[in-house]
Amino acid sequence: MSNHIEDQLSAYMDNELSEAERRQVEEHLDTCPECSELLSDLSGIKTQVFTAYHSIEAPEGFEDKVINAIGLNVTHENVSTGSNWLLLPLISVLCFITIVLVVMGSYLFKFGSIMLKIAYNLLHVFGDILGSHTYIIAGLIGLSIILIVASSISIKHLLKASGFKGANW
Repeated sequence: MSNHIEDQLSAYMDNELSEAERRQVEEHLDTCPECSELLSDLSGIKTQVFTAYHSIEAPEGFEDKVINAIGLNVTHENVSTGSNWLLLPLISVLCFITIVLVVMGSYLFKFGSIMLKIAYNLLHVFGDILGSHTYIIAGLIGLSIILIVASSISIKHLLKASGFKGANW
């Protein structure tokens, strides 16, 4: 390969490449000392950054100094009472829903029972129509199988493309 792969080295180090791209990068690294040296340098920088990051610790009392510097007065009493603002609207909404259900309950029940009867009758009619024609049933089963297979293939490609590492495809 005459062109270099600098733009793929970071993705290679983070295991973000597909299997075919990974093989291409590895083949190129076997034949290109410049890219191999660049990968080695990038790996060293990555190690140094992780080492430096994990070695940093905040000084004693740093959090208190920051809170005082931005002017917040955080105490355990303030933290525990801060979530009470949500309680009043929640109770108000629940009371409103309860009142609506009590007042409108009989109408909602009648409406719900009518809608349930309509749905049952429609399901029964469609079942009779489909049950009388075996070719329609066979076609719908075939279409369902095709849709399931197409969906699973689409999901498989989507997960591979997004770098999902949780499954072995």
